[in-house]
Amino acid sequence: MSAPPTLKQMQYLTALAQTGNFHQAAALCHVSQSTLSAGLKEMENLLGQNVLDRQNRKKTTLTPFGQEVLKTAKIVLNQVDTLVARAQMLNNPLSGPMRLGLIPTIAPYLLPHILPSLQAEFPNMEFQITEDLTANLIEKLNMNTIDMAIIAFPYNVTGFESQIFYEEPFYCAAPKGIFKQNEYIKISDLADKNVLLLEDGHCLRDHALSACALQNKEDKKTLSATSLLTLIQMVAQGHGITLLPEMVTKHSALPPNMVLHRFKGHIPKRIIGAIWRAQNLNGANIKATLQSPALKTAH
Repeated sequence: MSAPPTLKQMQYLTALAQTGNFHQAAALCHVSQSTLSAGLKEMENLLGQNVLDRQNRKKTTLTPFGQEVLKTAKIVLNQVDTLVARAQMLNNPLSGPMRLGLIPTIAPYLLPHILPSLQAEFPNMEFQITEDLTANLIEKLNMNTIDMAIIAFPYNVTGFESQIFYEEPFYCAAPKGIFKQNEYIKISDLADKNVLLLEDGHCLRDHALSACALQNKEDKKTLSATSLLTLIQMVAQGHGITLLPEMVTKHSALPPNMVLHRFKGHIPKRIIGAIWRAQNLNGANIKATLQSPALKTAH
């Protein structure tokens, strides 16, 4: 049996796939272009298959088999990085990378208030931040490319460990004059209003529909947006109303012609918490982060 490809060759391949250019890939790997090219050729010799499509002279592409090799190489390199980080943490507890994922309706409002505190509390930990939709963060947890995700519940997180931080009420954001009441409204007051929602894929959309019993809105033509900032601007321009989590109302500048209304009676809420894999090798960093006062007092 021939020798397997080396980690260095896998790094060359992932760099080339990332940059699409031999010169840039070599620079990324801190080697000469000839060294990188020779390493990839040696990988092909070891595997007995072409990894690079040399028929395409205009663009560097991988063969179908090369795509398979790339996928495996990414997994192997990620596992090696995890192993090295684990060894580093055993030698120096509460150190090394802490890969934290947050959803878009939490990250810009929570991070500025917790990250400085976490960095001060754990100066030897390197916090690496990823912002993505909940479904994508769960996939990243399964692929071990992040250690922990801060998300909003309810959400199906079967197979993961979880910890709840706090409940967060929703506010109704509306243009001035939409509601007769000065401040408090009921959920029933939304029935005949154009409720603006985030696009599919955002859990806040589902939380708004569920919490306010707005399932019928799914069948109505309505404007939607990809971010809370866009929703806020649409409300300010008079296109409708929307629901905003409390952290958004506290940690962002809102247009002066927009009014925030509290709910009375049944108050719609979402739950903020974290999920992680029980078998994660970064368990010490995860546990320490979860116990930090920064997360417990973030709201």
